Amino acid sequence: LPPAPGGPSLFTPPQACSLTFDEKGLVTKYTIGVVMDRQVGNTGGLGGLYGILYAIGRPLPFPEAQPWQMSKRYRLFQGVGSLVGALAGRK
Repeated sequence: LPPAPGGPSLFTPPQACSLTFDEKGLVTKYTIGVVMDRQVGNTGGLGGLYGILYAIGRPLPFPEAQPWQMSKRYRLFQGVGSLVGALAGRK
């Protein structure tokens, strides 16, 4: 069911689209909803339909339709990179 009038508002982040062409110049792929800044809007950083559904409180029930969260492995990788960068800057 759609949300009631006066319900949630939708503020989307900036999004981009892209086209891929073949050798004949025909479009072979059209990509939409690529979020450029996840921090903007109320869609949890999601683009396209996923972001709209998230913003109105009706997200789809699979991980790709949920806001991005940094994994423990990625957080560790980022931490090691920061540490190495800091140590390299001491020279």
